[in-house]
Amino acid sequence: MVPSFLDMEFFVRFILVLLNIVAIIIEPIVVWLNGEEKKKIPAAKNPLINLSANEVIYRIRHGELKSEEIVKVYIDRIKEVNPYLNAVIEDRYEEAIKDAKRADNMMEIVAPEQRAPLFSRYPLLGLPFTVKESCALKGMSQVVGNIHRKDYRANDNGKSIELLRAAGAIPLLVSGNPEFCMSWETSTHLFGKVKNPYDTRRTPGGSSGGEGALNGAGASLFGVGSDIAGSIRIPALYNGIFGHKPTGHLMSIKGHFPNSIDPNMGRYLQVGPMTRFAQDLPILTAVMAGDEAAKMDLTTRVVTKDIKIFYMDSNGFTLTHKPVDFDIRLAIMKAVAYFKKSGCQTEKADIRNMSNAIEISMSTLLTLKDVPSILVDPKGDPNEKDNIYAELLKNFVGKPKYTYQAIFLELFMNMRGFMSETSIQYWKETSDEVRDSIIKLLGDNGVLLFPTFHRPAPFINTSIQNLAGVGFVAIANSCGLPATHVPMGLNKEGLPIGFQVIAAPYKDKLCMQVAAELESAYGGWVPPY
Repeated sequence: MVPSFLDMEFFVRFILVLLNIVAIIIEPIVVWLNGEEKKKIPAAKNPLINLSANEVIYRIRHGELKSEEIVKVYIDRIKEVNPYLNAVIEDRYEEAIKDAKRADNMMEIVAPEQRAPLFSRYPLLGLPFTVKESCALKGMSQVVGNIHRKDYRANDNGKSIELLRAAGAIPLLVSGNPEFCMSWETSTHLFGKVKNPYDTRRTPGGSSGGEGALNGAGASLFGVGSDIAGSIRIPALYNGIFGHKPTGHLMSIKGHFPNSIDPNMGRYLQVGPMTRFAQDLPILTAVMAGDEAAKMDLTTRVVTKDIKIFYMDSNGFTLTHKPVDFDIRLAIMKAVAYFKKSGCQTEKADIRNMSNAIEISMSTLLTLKDVPSILVDPKGDPNEKDNIYAELLKNFVGKPKYTYQAIFLELFMNMRGFMSETSIQYWKETSDEVRDSIIKLLGDNGVLLFPTFHRPAPFINTSIQNLAGVGFVAIANSCGLPATHVPMGLNKEGLPIGFQVIAAPYKDKLCMQVAAELESAYGGWVPPY
């Protein structure tokens, strides 16, 4: 049954329109109140920083580079930029150097002719990487910005981290994320604000904001993020890097916090790689997927001219939407022109109900069961929780326990998105229809070029006002589709721009192949210095 207008999206859209109006008024005020000057991060001096993971693997394998050297290079770079970014929650530098020495010892005792089987067993041997705090690195902080979890440490590695470690990769640290990952910027009362390397007054995004900032600053060879509503791709956009959100249920989300026993959680939430280099995405995705990697058939390359390019530079007009930045739309059209010149079939897509992406995305998230609450102390009575309205008020007057972004989203979830159960069910069914339409359109060899967000990185403390843009990324989560953010240079303000590439389920390799083509054509990551 189709719900009535008033029963359906009216209140949701009213809130979004109000936020859009507030954003126009409040953003310059927020910038003025913050009173911070734009700071320039120092340039990376060591040329090893400019090597991709694949290039580092080659050099280690051929005895041209030691793991200990590259690990120390990244530790030094992190120490150099973190005072500007505030992206590190906890490091394990000493342990990482020990891990690197063990990797180098393995290389020393293996004859050159035996290195091929060694790297077949350990494909990422000796490579340093960084980890979003929510993704569980054994023995390290997994507070996820919440006062009730203060001093909490992960008992085991998350599944993807376990697979990376088994492949020989070496974790350096855990990086910042917002409280319970419930924000599109990264700021908590416990750890402070994470800042954007291209403009320290702006947000690096969320919830994988620490990873985005470190990778964008050239302070991570690659990172592990997670994405339930753009939490890899939005930070990838804001920080000028590549970020891949895999097909739903492809990656294990074991060890991630927050999580849920709801069987649909793995469709919406995925762990994935973040990197400055598109060429690294296939090997990182394959390792992190483990036994599930075979479903992607990454070893069979598709000829570029056989890839069908569909594109949309907006998701249609409604009062809730903000217009997509001109430079982002231009980047999409440049990519379309490039692929058309390469012999690809290109076509502007018209996908029904994409203009309702916010309602569709919210309805799927609202159906998840047993999602942890920021208001409940896990060490106390699970039936007792702080009063959400009192805690919301404390964000305006008083000393708040919780961040206003997390409180706002928790309230939104508690109020069921201000939507009736009829509306939620209607939009959930619409989500399935949109998924089927996209899969039918793209088939086995098609991709959709689509905005990641309507604008480049906004200023810190303005993420809620830009909430309407989340519909661009969240639709891929709702539909369980793979999506890769592709950087396409900087705008006149020096901020990264780009868009996402979406494909049908388990066609992740098409997203990554298109990303690599565009990296080759337009340069990919542009350093912020």
